[in-house]
Amino acid sequence: MTLFKRLPELWQYVLLGVVLWIVVDWGTAGGFRIAYFQKYGPTLLLFYVGYPLVFSILAFRLRWSERRLFGATLVAILLIEVLFVGNPLLTTFPALLAGIQLAVAIYATLTYFPLWFVRGELGRHRRLIAVLILVELIIMTLTTIGNPGP
Repeated sequence: MTLFKRLPELWQYVLLGVVLWIVVDWGTAGGFRIAYFQKYGPTLLLFYVGYPLVFSILAFRLRWSERRLFGATLVAILLIEVLFVGNPLLTTFPALLAGIQLAVAIYATLTYFPLWFVRGELGRHRRLIAVLILVELIIMTLTTIGNPGP
C-alpha cells in the first residue's frame, strides 16, 4: 500500500486538488508562463490550497452529495471568478454566455476529479472526464498561443 493511500480520504483529495489546481489554473489562466506565478504567486497559493481544503471538508467531513457539491462549485465560481477576479468572460455580455459554460467545465474538473479518484470512481465517469479533459486542453491551448502573458 502506497503512502498516499494510507492518508485519510480528505487529505488525498486536498493533495490531488492542489496539484490539479496548479496544472489547470496555470494552463487555463496563465498559458503555462512562469510570469503568471511571479505576478500572482501568494494569491494563487490561497486558491490552490483553499479550494481543495474547503471542498474536501464538504465532501468527506460533511458528506455532501455530488449534487450539493455542484451547487457549492457554482457559488465558488461566482465568488472567485466574478467577485474576486472580475473575469471579463463572466462579467460582460455576451461573453458570459460562453464563459459560464467554460467556468463550469473548469471548476467541475477541479471539484470532481480528485473526488472520483479518491473514491475509485474514475471509470464510472470516464465519458464525462474525457469531455472535461478535452475542454481543458482546448482552453489551455488557446490561452497559451493567444495570450502574451501577464
